[in-house]
Amino acid sequence: MDTRKKTTRECERVVQSLVAAILAGHHPRGARLPSEHALCAKFGVSRTVVREAIAHLKAEGVVAARQGSGTYVIDRPGRKGFHLKNVEEVDVLEELRHILELRKVFETGVAELAALRRSEADLHHLEAVVAAMDRWARQAAHSPAEGTTGAQWDDEFHLALARATHNPEIERFQEYLGAKNAAVHRVLWGEEGQVRDWPLVANAEHREILEAVRAGDPAAARRAAERHLEGTADRVAEVLCPAENPVEEPSAPLERVDG
Repeated sequence: MDTRKKTTRECERVVQSLVAAILAGHHPRGARLPSEHALCAKFGVSRTVVREAIAHLKAEGVVAARQGSGTYVIDRPGRKGFHLKNVEEVDVLEELRHILELRKVFETGVAELAALRRSEADLHHLEAVVAAMDRWARQAAHSPAEGTTGAQWDDEFHLALARATHNPEIERFQEYLGAKNAAVHRVLWGEEGQVRDWPLVANAEHREILEAVRAGDPAAARRAAERHLEGTADRVAEVLCPAENPVEEPSAPLERVDG
């Protein structure tokens, strides 16, 4: 079994166990989940697996993170059609095409709106995230480390950009995208991505988005986000797809669906 399928299976197991515990009342609404370290020890899995499992629960509206406090149960599973696909149900390449297309449609608009609405506090936080990610990426370039820390900073950058729109529904949907983006994270922020210096490349693209947002230039922010997502598609294709079957960048106009 390859690493990607193993990680997904372990993630399914953790999600299913947490769902069962929540339904059984062991973690009632308002309760804080055990720490990341405790969950790793309990299930015998890596931080990558635990973070992906929590991201799935966040995307389904079952739990929510409170900054500096932890992750809390906010609803019972099943009320919103909770479902985690099995490995056999997922065509990884096809799903990645769909995710990258969705990200390009959504996140370019987020960058544009953030440039119009960002506050000084938003800029300060975005700068801190980019700086922290840069420190991590430079360290990883010399001594490859577990990719989850880089993935966490990447998620935080895009969430911070969504928060800068001051639209809570945009922030919520960005959290959902973060959960769906786990396969991309494993490629770009794992060991293979680190040896190619991709975290540094991706963070340079983040810096371009930040500078456009700082300048209050929505058109430049949209263009920078487009370049970042096109670069992401190229990097994913380099690892996951042979040259004759690349991940298609969502650059062509979307097809009209009548109905």
